[in-house]
Amino acid sequence: MKRFIVLFLMCSLFTVQAFGKISFGVSDLNSQDEVLFTVKQDMAGINPYKSLFYSKIVNGQSSGSPSLLTCYPEQMELLENKTVLQIRNRYGSGRYYSNSGTYKCMESCSEIPLNSLPVTQYEVSPDGKYFCYIDKSSLGFGNLVLQDVSTGKTSILWDKARQSYDSVPVKWAPDSAVLIYEKENNLYFCKPEAVLRGIEMDEKYRSIGRGTINSINWVSPKYMIYMDDYQVYQINSKELYTLGLYSGILSQGKVIGRLPFQFDSLADKFSVNPNLTGIVLVKNQRLFSYLLFPQENNKFMDVIYSRPYLDSFASLVESYIFWDSKDNPVLWLQQLPYENCIEKASVYLLSDRADCVLETKDSGKPFISPDGKKVAFYENSALYVYDLTNWQELGVLEDDKIVSVIWENDSVLYAGGEKTVRRWNLNKNSIEIVALSSAEAGYWDKDSNSVIAQLDEEVFYIYNKEKTTWTKVNVTKPEGNLQNENFRVFCGPAQNSKFENGLFIRSLKRSAVTKPMYKACNEKSSSSKKVALIFDAYDNGDGISKILSTLKKYNVPGTFFVNGEFIRRNPLETKQIASAGYSVGSMFFSQTDLVNNSFIVDEDFIRRGLARNEDEYYACTKKELGLFWHAPYFSVSPKIIKYGQNAGYDYVPSLHDINDSIYLDKNVSPELIIQKYCDSLRKTSGGIVPIAAGFSQGQRTDPLYNHLDLLICTLVDAGYEFVTVDNL
Repeated sequence: MKRFIVLFLMCSLFTVQAFGKISFGVSDLNSQDEVLFTVKQDMAGINPYKSLFYSKIVNGQSSGSPSLLTCYPEQMELLENKTVLQIRNRYGSGRYYSNSGTYKCMESCSEIPLNSLPVTQYEVSPDGKYFCYIDKSSLGFGNLVLQDVSTGKTSILWDKARQSYDSVPVKWAPDSAVLIYEKENNLYFCKPEAVLRGIEMDEKYRSIGRGTINSINWVSPKYMIYMDDYQVYQINSKELYTLGLYSGILSQGKVIGRLPFQFDSLADKFSVNPNLTGIVLVKNQRLFSYLLFPQENNKFMDVIYSRPYLDSFASLVESYIFWDSKDNPVLWLQQLPYENCIEKASVYLLSDRADCVLETKDSGKPFISPDGKKVAFYENSALYVYDLTNWQELGVLEDDKIVSVIWENDSVLYAGGEKTVRRWNLNKNSIEIVALSSAEAGYWDKDSNSVIAQLDEEVFYIYNKEKTTWTKVNVTKPEGNLQNENFRVFCGPAQNSKFENGLFIRSLKRSAVTKPMYKACNEKSSSSKKVALIFDAYDNGDGISKILSTLKKYNVPGTFFVNGEFIRRNPLETKQIASAGYSVGSMFFSQTDLVNNSFIVDEDFIRRGLARNEDEYYACTKKELGLFWHAPYFSVSPKIIKYGQNAGYDYVPSLHDINDSIYLDKNVSPELIIQKYCDSLRKTSGGIVPIAAGFSQGQRTDPLYNHLDLLICTLVDAGYEFVTVDNL
């Protein structure tokens, strides 16, 4: 009977919501056998957008890889002394050269990436000559790579860095002369040129001390601040080799202060002002403290401000610290309101109190100008720039939803939007179109045979081949042609289940043959493997805001299970889950193990427990729980499942011999848990992946929900499709 229930639930799971697939749109074929077409991937885990491609047809197929004409700014970097803007996405990359005002497509994919992952994060040196990134080599880990931009030469700094899609564990000196990197919970330094030439000293002589990359910050090209335990050290960059060579004899640097509490580099972070007078310390995203350095180096630092996060209207997603032009600390809090779940920001100027200077809605993180006098941020479909001296608006760029921002210098920045990438000069109040991010369709101009890209119903841009630039034009929507005397191009059914359709080329002369533009769309594939992420809210809501923010970022469905203990302890987080619009099931009225206990669990007990939890959830949220449940810790018996069914509830099994909640008392790494899930999913070709939404007890110091992005990307990379568990 138990096996039948499991199989029934798995079959039901595979019939629920499915996300879009890869789809093509063919626009125009000219007399020179050149075709324009679009590609869109509307899948969980990625931002959906349409990219415009060009291809020359030779012998009934594409001559080489189709060229990417638009470049959605998933990532942007400044190279070669900030004169070159690099734009990257899953299909390829392009570069804009500000000195000549030209744009060039650098790379286009030869095949459509089936399991699209976020683009690798780069940490570029301030002079734009080098960058670091993590090259994935195994589940959860990769090689920390240093690369020369001009030559492409690389060197591996660490062969087992934790995979991340948000950051790279390195910090560049402001003059790019020295790179600090993290390796096995220790910090090391190097000169990038020496590493790439193979003449750098042995690593054991380049040690700074223990800790993660959070333990250290550059203040200037000359100095850095390093934290270890309760001590704050100032390190002179010119003395690094001496300190490394005599690390067993000399301390890490000059002690300039003592902290009133212990610094934990795994959970804490800090920022120091350029004049080395003050520091802001954030402990575990809970306690925010502003401290001043003492007159005597061995004294405790003076605490000017220290308060925990206590906002009763919104939970905290992320925090950022920077300094205004007068060396005053600014605290930027990215928040998730309990009521509407639309992220906002609250900005505070810290002294002996926290004064709110700005509030934004539906906004992203701050981007500080190189001189530290301006801050840029996007809100809704506009990009704002504010003066950090008086918090007055200096300018606003509208008409496109911004997805990435980067400053070229103190007055010029690049705004990467969903439609265009623009170069905005604040001093001249001038705007230049650098590249197109996406396009609905592409057409050939009948007079010049230039490419015309359609961005909206009435918005068109024409491409200048000589200047390699796009210019807005007023034209009537052209009529596309799908056939010439040699070929016909069309969209038809694809055999690959990951494609909604395929793009095909039909030869009209000589041998009649039809070939796909991309071979992958016509290759038969096995049916999609499906997984459902479920989040178990036992008694603590620490991870709720992080989970909700990550699910929205990656466009992934999720299902929450709440029990009565969680509802009673965390009514605000319960309302937040309900208002976010995700499916919510029951996890009984308490977190009691229903099998391993000393009391009798009969049908009446299960009925009353489920009913009580349902009533408490409604009283808190004014919404109904879904009629599906699972027992706390998935500890269940066939009788208990039957009792729940008699009460009108379907049971949702884990189908794993492990789940996140059983590791609450074991200090295991998130990578190990993800590996165990993947091993188990391979046996069942999919299933449910439980994640604890927080815990108030246990030895765990690094919860899995903090690495939800890694879990999602690992499952995408393994070919899984995300679904919900509604209507099981």
